[in-house]
Amino acid sequence: MKTETLQEFTAEELEAALAQKKEAERIGREQKREAYEALKKDTIADLAPVANDLSLQLMRFRDKAFSQLGTLYELLQDYSKRHQDGKGNFTIEDDEFKIQFKRQGKGTFDERSEQAEKHIIDFLNTKYQGDLDTKDLIMSLLERKKGDLDINMVQKLYSMEDRFDDENWREGIKLLKESYSFKHSKDYVSFFKKGRNNQWEGINLNFSYS
Repeated sequence: MKTETLQEFTAEELEAALAQKKEAERIGREQKREAYEALKKDTIADLAPVANDLSLQLMRFRDKAFSQLGTLYELLQDYSKRHQDGKGNFTIEDDEFKIQFKRQGKGTFDERSEQAEKHIIDFLNTKYQGDLDTKDLIMSLLERKKGDLDINMVQKLYSMEDRFDDENWREGIKLLKESYSFKHSKDYVSFFKKGRNNQWEGINLNFSYS
């Protein structure tokens, strides 16, 4: 209102107009609040139950995936003699899909590995004292890095277990196997689908399991 127009109203009329304006603003705010509350309620009702159902489905699928892949991993260990150290990766695939399984953790040899080394050294000194090539080869597989044996190198010794008919050798290999333990930390599963140009494309559904 212009100043000259306002002067035409009494104080009471101005107060009434101001009160009416405030009431209209209050009603407008209330309507917006109610609209917000209604939309919030509908949004929760629409999304949260679906999210909960999807979460349960994913949990069940995750458990099924790790159960089946874990069984497959154990069978692979058994018949292929791979991953005897308890860790490792494998991939399975067909013409359309690929699944990668990764097992992580840390393997360690305990104090029995030191006794195993002594038996193997006694074997070498007794049977191969003059054969430096054989001695160097076997001792290189027992080389320690930061005080720890390398399971990948030691497994090469395992593959030679039946090659030598010697008590110290057999006892050394036996103690090495007994001294090793693997502390499992996590498994990972990733899924892929073959896309254009026969390239593998990741499916956005990766799991880890402790």
